[in-house]
Amino acid sequence: MKRIALLLASTAFVTPAFAADIVMQEPPAPAPVYEAAPAYTWTGFYVGGQLGGAFGGDMFDNSGDDASLIGGAHVGYDYQMDNFVFGGVIDISGLDASSRQTFDIDVNGDDVTDGSVSSKTDINFLATARLKAGFAWDRAMIYGTGGLAYANVDTSVGNSLYDAGYRVRGDDDDFGYVVGGGVDFLATKNISVGVEYLYTNLGSNDFDVDAPGVDADFSTSKDLDFHTVWAKASYRFN
Repeated sequence: MKRIALLLASTAFVTPAFAADIVMQEPPAPAPVYEAAPAYTWTGFYVGGQLGGAFGGDMFDNSGDDASLIGGAHVGYDYQMDNFVFGGVIDISGLDASSRQTFDIDVNGDDVTDGSVSSKTDINFLATARLKAGFAWDRAMIYGTGGLAYANVDTSVGNSLYDAGYRVRGDDDDFGYVVGGGVDFLATKNISVGVEYLYTNLGSNDFDVDAPGVDADFSTSKDLDFHTVWAKASYRFN
């Protein structure tokens, strides 16, 4: 009994001392949470609008106007592989541009001008379908583009021999080509802005006249061509 009592007494003295040596550690603080930066990519469909000016070329050299406002809408798709971007775009734009030509008429074939026929061609709207190829770094891209151009035009003619005035022939369809390039920038993950230059050539302004005293085909070396610079903004579904 004495040994048991002694053992209990020793345990009573040792236990508080052992407990005093135990240090309770707080759990480590959670690691800080960092929000990942948005991943910028050019891959995806996009829609938007463009606005700028058309100028120069034979179109405006023969119009008496220096330039025309041009603007419209576009839709396209880009695909990015590493730093290279390939895609296509279709746009349609309205503009106020005219080309005027005057042709002398020799009715008797005696090398004497007996009168003239004048033509006036107005572009109602312009559409292009183009391919794109570019190089991107982070949020910026530079690219070249080219493809098909189409314009709906009104052509009217006048015959000075018979004081006929202008006779509207109606709508015509002109096809040609367009080439150019531009720079785009991703302002946000889904919004891009840019500047684009295009050269458009719709071919020569050939037409025929079937009016009193005149039945002839007219051909000119002048082209319906002009330059365009516009700003554009697009919403990208990526």
